[in-house]
Amino acid sequence: MKFAKRREKYARESVEGWQDGHREECCQDRHASWMTDLPHHVKQLPLSKLTIPGSHDSGTSNLVPSTVAGVDQPKHIRDLVRRFPRIAKFLMPRWSVTQHLDVTKQLQQGIRYLDIRCVAVREENRLRVIHCLLGDTIRNILLKIKYFLHMHPQEVVILDFQHVYNFVFEDHVELCRALITGFGAALCPRPPKDQAVYSLQFMQDSGFQVIVIYPVELAQFCWTRELCPSPWPNTTSPAFLKDFLTKNTSARDPNRLFVSQGIFTPRPATVIFHPVSTLETACAKPCNATVKSWLQQHQTKPSNQCKSEEEVVQNSSSQHHQIQQQRIHHQNEQQQNLGQTKQHKLQLNIRKTQQEALPLKQQKSQRRQQQDQQLLTQQQDQQLKQQEDQQLTRQQDHHLTQQQDQQLTQQEGQQQAQQQDPQLTQQKEQQLTLQQDEEPQPQKQENHPTQQKDQQQAQHDNQIQLQMQEIQQTQQLDPLPTQEANLQLTQQMHSTETQQQQNQKEIQQQRREMQQHDQQRTQPKPNIVITDFVMCSQTSIDIIDILINMNY
Repeated sequence: MKFAKRREKYARESVEGWQDGHREECCQDRHASWMTDLPHHVKQLPLSKLTIPGSHDSGTSNLVPSTVAGVDQPKHIRDLVRRFPRIAKFLMPRWSVTQHLDVTKQLQQGIRYLDIRCVAVREENRLRVIHCLLGDTIRNILLKIKYFLHMHPQEVVILDFQHVYNFVFEDHVELCRALITGFGAALCPRPPKDQAVYSLQFMQDSGFQVIVIYPVELAQFCWTRELCPSPWPNTTSPAFLKDFLTKNTSARDPNRLFVSQGIFTPRPATVIFHPVSTLETACAKPCNATVKSWLQQHQTKPSNQCKSEEEVVQNSSSQHHQIQQQRIHHQNEQQQNLGQTKQHKLQLNIRKTQQEALPLKQQKSQRRQQQDQQLLTQQQDQQLKQQEDQQLTRQQDHHLTQQQDQQLTQQEGQQQAQQQDPQLTQQKEQQLTLQQDEEPQPQKQENHPTQQKDQQQAQHDNQIQLQMQEIQQTQQLDPLPTQEANLQLTQQMHSTETQQQQNQKEIQQQRREMQQHDQQRTQPKPNIVITDFVMCSQTSIDIIDILINMNY
């Protein structure tokens, strides 16, 4: 009893010290009045559409070391504590404390959801906070909350009595009386089942500052668990925790409060394998890191939710219309680029053919020179042949003259002989006629092949002239390109292709952003997020900042 009185005395002194010395700190803190600083259109939203930071096992900052495990622990842990009291006295405080700040400092730092788990201590006839070990009394915690709300009349606090141990009906009545005496008219009544949760503006106008979630419906201000479900992940895996939080937030009722427990629950094996460690280093720090990353994925502006459905539809339709216009413009640009690319390709092909035609022209010119040389040689041969033919003709004429002279002499001799033998004269005349018929035939055979060669050469010359005329026409229409022009054309082609690729990437990014925006708009954001060791590390500070900024 003496120990209990001393503990109560220290608690009162701490409350009085907070009342006297910490008011200025509470007023100076940036998150102490974040609900009053919200815009008007956000205040008109129900509390279920706001993001509210909370703390897990909020009253465990001043647990009392002991060799006895609390009633909230399972039986096998209590048996182990009884068997090994000294080891348990060393381990239990390290693995039971979940918050270093008391309730007043948590409220100053922006926490608006308090997870309170109490037990009825029969020896003291008091209600205390419990988490494996006993903590402060419920009356002192309620006094701290009362003073904070008195200093900030526009703020709202949610008290969740998630678990009560060793309670009988009289204990429930005593706790309800303590709530009524502490807060009175500031207690918010339970809304009807068919109606949504009240808005922040309604509660501020009505003077309601406290929402009590209680397991038993004893009074009108006791909200049931149906109005604020709080599923427990019961894990130490970051991936499982993320999946658990996303599934529950996507499936939650947007007209009801919902608690997302961003906590890791240690197993007995974790305590055994980490005897020197604490709950903060082994579980809270990695858990806060996963909660922070999860919140950053779901961090969206609530302006779309604050607006009416018609405005949202108009905005979405205008955005889709802009995207369609961009698509049409992009298609037109693609068609123009395709036409330009086709023209460039045709020009390149023409110039390639011209470049390929250069060696052909050279070959043709060489061939023509060779042909000209051949023609010259042929002409020279012909001239030689003609000279030879003339010499032959002269020789033949000379021979003929000689023959004629001989014939004349023979005729004279024959005439003389005819008189002697007329038959001989007839035979000689026949021989002469035969010789005259056979002489012109070799000249005709020699002239026929020369005429064919002349005709073939004339045809070949005509073909060469036609080809040269075609080449000259192509040169007049499109002059031969230089290497610089070809490089410029290839660069233009490459630039057009890169522009097309960039435009396609931009369109794909816009589509992805629109899809993400639609998904974020349809998916409900988290409502109440509770963590361990509030404001004890940079990640925990960032979590509170993210949750509060998600309301703007």
